[in-house]
Amino acid sequence: MIVGFAGALVLGLLAQPASPDGLVRRVEERSRRTTSLVADFVQTYKSAALGRELVERGTLQLKRPGRMRWEYVHPEKKTFVSDGKSFYFYVPAERQVIVREQAGEQGIAVRLLSGEGGMLSQFDVSPEGTAGRLKLVPKKPDPEVERAFVEADAEGRIVGIEIWDVQGNKSRFTFGRMRENVALDDRQFRFEVPKGVAVIGG
Repeated sequence: MIVGFAGALVLGLLAQPASPDGLVRRVEERSRRTTSLVADFVQTYKSAALGRELVERGTLQLKRPGRMRWEYVHPEKKTFVSDGKSFYFYVPAERQVIVREQAGEQGIAVRLLSGEGGMLSQFDVSPEGTAGRLKLVPKKPDPEVERAFVEADAEGRIVGIEIWDVQGNKSRFTFGRMRENVALDDRQFRFEVPKGVAVIGG
C-alpha cells in the first residue's frame, strides 16, 4: 500500500560513470530533505493475464511521516489516503471504503516516495539502460514485487517508478509538476467515511 515526465532524466549524470550506489544515496538524501510533496501522476497498469492496459491520472500529496493522498480523477474517481496509521481506499461508484492498518510492509512505491531509505539494504541495485534509471531486485523473496525500476532526475527527485509483480503484471507511475516542501494541512490526510458507504476491513 503512490503520478510523460520520465524523459526528464539525469543530464548531470551523463558526464560521469554510472554509479548505482551514488544515485541511490542522492535520491534518498533528496527524499530526506523533502518534508512534503505535491505532484501530478499518471499510473499505467498492464495485466499479464489479460494483456490489457489501464491508464489513470490524478494528483498526489505527500507529507512526512507516512501521510499521503492520491486523488484519481480519470477515468474513474478514486481516493487513497494514508494518515500515518491507517490506509483508506474509496471508490465513490462502488459506495465502499476499504480500511487497513498501516502495520507491516508497505507497497514499494509508498516506501520509495516516503523517503524511508534503505534501498541498498533491501534491494540489489544496478544501473538499467539510460542514466538515472535503476533496477531494484528484492534481496528477500517478496510476494508482491519481482523487480522494480526507479527513474531520477539530475537533482535526485524520483520522476518514475515501475513495478513488476511475480505474476508478470506491470504498474508504472510517472510524476510531473512536482513541488516540494509546500505547506499542507493535516486535514488533507484525514478520511471521513461518507454517509451510506460500507466500510470493509482489509
